[in-house]
Amino acid sequence: MAKLLRLLSGAVPFLLIVSLGLPASAQNTYLNDKKTFDTAWTLLGEQIGGSDLLWLRLQPGSLSVIAATGQNGEEFNLWTVQRIKNDQGFVDSVQGPMHMADGPKFIVPPGRFSQAEVQISRLWEILGSAPDGLPTKVPGEVTSAVASLGPVLGQTQWAVKWNISIKSGREFGQVYVLADGRLDGADISHTERGRSMNLRTQSDWPFENAQGRFADIFGAGESVFKISVLTHGVEIDAVEPTDPAQVQAYRWNGGSFRRGAVAKPMSFYTLTGRSLPFAITASGLARLPQIVAAARAEAPAGWTHVDRVEATRPPPAGSERGVLWVIELQSAAGGREKAVVRVRPDASIHSVTLPESLRAFDSYMSLKGMSDAFVQFQTTLGKDIRFFEMTFRQDRASITLPDPEAPGNVVDYTLGSSGITRGFSRPRIMENDADLITFTQASQFHHQLVTHVPAMLVKAFKTENAEVFKIKLWNGAPFYKDAKGALFMQMYVGVPPQHNNSGHAVFRFDGEYVDGGR
Repeated sequence: MAKLLRLLSGAVPFLLIVSLGLPASAQNTYLNDKKTFDTAWTLLGEQIGGSDLLWLRLQPGSLSVIAATGQNGEEFNLWTVQRIKNDQGFVDSVQGPMHMADGPKFIVPPGRFSQAEVQISRLWEILGSAPDGLPTKVPGEVTSAVASLGPVLGQTQWAVKWNISIKSGREFGQVYVLADGRLDGADISHTERGRSMNLRTQSDWPFENAQGRFADIFGAGESVFKISVLTHGVEIDAVEPTDPAQVQAYRWNGGSFRRGAVAKPMSFYTLTGRSLPFAITASGLARLPQIVAAARAEAPAGWTHVDRVEATRPPPAGSERGVLWVIELQSAAGGREKAVVRVRPDASIHSVTLPESLRAFDSYMSLKGMSDAFVQFQTTLGKDIRFFEMTFRQDRASITLPDPEAPGNVVDYTLGSSGITRGFSRPRIMENDADLITFTQASQFHHQLVTHVPAMLVKAFKTENAEVFKIKLWNGAPFYKDAKGALFMQMYVGVPPQHNNSGHAVFRFDGEYVDGGR
C-alpha cells in the first residue's frame, strides 16, 4: 500500500487508488500517453476543483500540483497522482493533501495562476514539438515538464511557462515554452552543439532570428548602445522598455534570451560618448558571419584568431555616421598584439589597423608613422575636417577637434594599437575657431624637423638617456603667432620612463627655431 502523506494536525489522511479496467502497458506513462494522462488529470480535478495553482509537474510516473485551498485561497496543498504497478497491472494512486507548511522545503514559485491559463489542451502539442527546440544529434525524449509563472522578456506581466527537460544519450537540456505553444528559448549548454559553440566564428547559428527576437524584446527603435559577441553568447546593452532612464544587458546564448540582473544608468553612455543609440535592425547582427569573414579576409596573413567582436555607433566623424563593428584578430602564433578591422553592417571594410610588428614604422614620431596617422585620421574623420592640434608619441597619435555632438566642446581621437578611439567630450578652455587648421596645412612641415632635429635636441639637452617623447603640430595659439599664418611644431625632450627634467623646443614649419627651454 502506498505510503500516506502527513496532513495538517487533526486532518484525516486521504488515499484514493483507482484500478484500471485492464492492465496498462508498461510503456504508457503520463508523459507519452494522452489517455493515461487524462485519467490522472481527471483524478486531480476531483480533488482540487477549479482552484488556482502555483506549480504543476509532470513526470513519467507522477503528476503533481500545488493548489490553493482554504476559505480565502491563501493556503496551498500538494496533490500527487502516481502510477503504481501491482499484480493486476497498473493503478493510479492519488495522494494528498500535504499542506506546504508540513511538506518538503520547496522553493515556492513566484505567483498563482488559474487552470485556464495552463491551457492544458495544448500540452500534447507542446510535448510533441519540445524536442525540436533542443539541438541534439539524435532527437531527444521528454523526461519531465514543469509549469509555473515566469518572466517574458519585453513584457511587464509574467505568464505561465513550461520548463521541459529533454535527454538524448549524453546530451540533455531544457526547453522553455509558453502555455500558448510559443517557444521561449532553450538551455543548450549540455548538448554537443552548445559545448562546441563559438558564435564569433561559426556561421550556422540563426543570427537573423536572434536579431528579430531582440527587436521583439526591446523594440526596433534606436535603443541599442553596444553589441558584444562572445564565444558562448551575444550580449546587448539596450534601453530598458519599462524604464527609459536605464540601460539593461540582454543575452542570447544560441538557445534562450535572458535579461541581466543589474542595469546601468543612461548616463553611462550619454555622458561618456561611448556610443550613440542605434536600432537592432540596423546593426548588421543578422549578417554577423559575413562581417567577421570580411574582417578575416582583410587581416594580415596568419592573423585569423578572432579575439573580440563588438558593435557600437561612434559619434559622427566625417561622412561616417552609422554602426561600426570592431573585430580584433590575433596571430596564430599567439602574443598580445592585435590586428583591428572595422567593418560596416553591410560587411564593407571601414579601416584596418595593423599590429605594431607589421607596421612600416617603429614610432608615430617618425615620418612614416606621422604619415600613417594622417591617413588613419582622414579615413575616420573625413579629409575636410578641421582640428586644433595633433600630437605624436612613440606608441600613439591623437587629434583634438570640435565635438560635433556637443557644440562648444572639444574631443580627442587617439590612434594606437587598437585603432582609433574617441575620448571624453570636454568644454573648450583656450581653443577658438580661429585656431582651427586642416590636414593639408598640417602636412606642410619641413621634413628635416622630424629626421634631423630630434637627435640635435637630445644632444643639446646634455642629460644622459634623454629622448624626444612628444611632437605637437598646431597654429601656435595662444603663445606663438606668425604674421604670415605659419604653423608650429613643438618637440618635448625628457628622461624616460616618466620623462621628467623635461624641456621643449618650438619651430616654425619652415624649420626656423622660435623658442625653447627646460
